[in-house]
Amino acid sequence: MDKEQEYAFTVNGFIFGSAEDKQLADQELNTAKYIEKKIAGKSPQTVLAIYRASIDKKMFRTPVGYAYMHELQKRMAKGGISAEEMGAIPLYQIFNNKHDDEKAPRVIKVKKKTEPLRRKNILLTIINIILVLLVIAMFAISMSGSRPTVLNYRRTIENEYSSWKQQLDEREKAVREKERELGIAYGNE
Repeated sequence: MDKEQEYAFTVNGFIFGSAEDKQLADQELNTAKYIEKKIAGKSPQTVLAIYRASIDKKMFRTPVGYAYMHELQKRMAKGGISAEEMGAIPLYQIFNNKHDDEKAPRVIKVKKKTEPLRRKNILLTIINIILVLLVIAMFAISMSGSRPTVLNYRRTIENEYSSWKQQLDEREKAVREKERELGIAYGNE
């Protein structure tokens, strides 16, 4: 890490590995300055109450905040408050790391949640395509089938009626020919 980048990630003498960590440390530094203004000249018991509230609310999570909490411990000790009464500063991190020999701070890359969304979108697209193909297949089957359906009932009935009419006309023609052969005259001939 070059000097310029080091400076960009430095807060109160600590170099951070990412811009997000640096931003959190800046916020904690501002919080510490605000608390410092409020407790200036206050009794050690007031400082102890602020100290405990900071621990309970987990206000500090970076080395900048921990350093401020340590300063509050020193101030309370000078004011006559015992270490048992103060309690220790809880650290909410794991410091045992296999990459301790690295000199440059590690930048932790957070995986974005786009991968599960991308998989979900692809899956939904595939399902939609399959459903569209099934609907098309259903229409094709219903249109080509011989049984009447809601979609093709009129055409089927008209086809059936016209075939009946054709059969009836053929029979009538055959009957009239037979009548002519036999010399029988019915109707309007």
